[in-house]
Amino acid sequence: MRKRTFILLSLLMAICLVVTACGGGANNANNADSAAGGNTAAGTAESAAQPAELAGNPAAGRGNVFTYAQISPPGIFNGILFTATYDDYICGLVFDRLIQYEPGTMAFQEKMAQSYTMDMDAGVIEFNLRPGIQIHNGLGELTAEDVAFTLRMIFDPQYDGTQFPYYNNIKGAEAFKNGEADIIEGIVLYTEPPDDPLPVVYNPAGSGDPYKITLYYDDMTMSNLHTFASYGYILPRAYYGKANYSDFSALNLTPVGTGPYVFNQYVPDQYIELDKNAGYWQTEPKIDKVIYQCISNDSNIPSLINGSADLAEIRNIDEDLGQIQGNNAAHLNVVSFQGSTFAFIKFRVTDPVMSDIRVRQALAYGFNRALFIETYTGGRSALTYAMAPRNSPAYPDESLFNKYEYSPEKAGELLDEAGWTLGSDGWRYKNGQKLTVDYTGIAENANDSMKTAMLVEDCKLIGVELIPSYYDWATYMDLVKTNPTTQMFGYAWTMTPDPYVATTLLRKDSVNNDGYYDNPEFDRLVEAAKNAKSEEEANDLFQRAYLLLNEDMPILFMNDYTNVWVNNKRVKGLITDTFINWTYNIAHMEIIQ
Repeated sequence: MRKRTFILLSLLMAICLVVTACGGGANNANNADSAAGGNTAAGTAESAAQPAELAGNPAAGRGNVFTYAQISPPGIFNGILFTATYDDYICGLVFDRLIQYEPGTMAFQEKMAQSYTMDMDAGVIEFNLRPGIQIHNGLGELTAEDVAFTLRMIFDPQYDGTQFPYYNNIKGAEAFKNGEADIIEGIVLYTEPPDDPLPVVYNPAGSGDPYKITLYYDDMTMSNLHTFASYGYILPRAYYGKANYSDFSALNLTPVGTGPYVFNQYVPDQYIELDKNAGYWQTEPKIDKVIYQCISNDSNIPSLINGSADLAEIRNIDEDLGQIQGNNAAHLNVVSFQGSTFAFIKFRVTDPVMSDIRVRQALAYGFNRALFIETYTGGRSALTYAMAPRNSPAYPDESLFNKYEYSPEKAGELLDEAGWTLGSDGWRYKNGQKLTVDYTGIAENANDSMKTAMLVEDCKLIGVELIPSYYDWATYMDLVKTNPTTQMFGYAWTMTPDPYVATTLLRKDSVNNDGYYDNPEFDRLVEAAKNAKSEEEANDLFQRAYLLLNEDMPILFMNDYTNVWVNNKRVKGLITDTFINWTYNIAHMEIIQ
């Protein structure tokens, strides 16, 4: 079968990607004569001059250790269960994918797969793994059985992660998950069944190849290949093959994979430590140890300046950018590029108050989002209106959106229409009930605290009392899903090259639908887009879905981002861009010493 390389032409040619390699490798230090400890007339002792990257660098003495600084992750270090970007960073160090995106072109390229083929008409993807890939801790070789095992766990009836919809058109996946079949007929391995076979098809006739796996799909689309490049971490059965699902998920804090770094320890709210995998199949990593330093959002810049952190993301605002200028930041390098993240506010649409579309639209009109963004980002960000990059062909022409430009008058008209009328005290009432709104916020998050403070004042002007409460990230994510009193909440979401992935925020079938939005037409449109046979058809369907959200208002889009990352100049080989995070080139990065 002829191998095909699929390049994301329509979607990704429109996305502005800036690939930045922070330096290309270690600079060669010039040798210099030194007279210390000797007579220059009699002879000089030669020593290597200090590399320019280390002159005055407060991290010069930290050795061959790379430290990334960020808030504490939720702690789900499992390649098929994580939902937060911060956990994904750890997964990207511990696990590997079969294929990945190439920086710049975003073409699909092989990683653990030595080769792959995809036949859209036949609905088949075939992977051939590289022999000799070793699992951490001496657990043996990774084979195609581990790929099948990973998929089997995603299809488990008890699986409570978010990735099942990305694989659910593999033949037999739905039936197996629903308990209607004992075998996943769309997963084929080419070995004799082991003593404890997986619920897949074994076909040893012919090749008898332990590195080959074939996947058969119903109504295959390009989303299926995107899934392996965007998610696609492979979990070794030798470690994760437990007797029950609870034992499997109990390993979330002690991950084991085949990636360039081996998980060492996690001290909650302090740090995560990983050691290099000296037997890594690509190349032995040049950096001995990676530390994820858990810090507050206010501590990342001081950590960069004092040299305790080698890499951190900062906000694209004057307050942050101004701190990394001047002599105290001469050891730092600033990288900025088109971000893949957008911020939003969600409404709990099942709440008796929020179930009224007029209330949701009134709150949209009543919040001066443009002023907030200008104030918070200094004009370096812009309002967005859909869950796709604004220069993506899946993003509608902005003239088609109702932009809900700030208008307390329109907000008041809608609230009057909904029966919430102004009382003599300036607050709105309906049937004797005061219009109060509970907003759940994120503690120690400058964006959320400023946004909420402005929202409280704007709501007062339209007679709505907004009552905020703040929680740490892990508690917050639990509350927005479970707390019945939560009516509004906001956070940010990181997109992938496949527009379907972000729709997980609002699809009825998704665990990320924490606002409980239920619109069959939205679900139909995005499912049709996922299964479209052409990018043009998919883009049209996504646009229609986004315009539907714009009217229905289950989510109020805020702004998109330009990402700003700062790294210590002693770090070489760092690659970042819109859809590729800092762990991408970690095995080839190095630290100047």
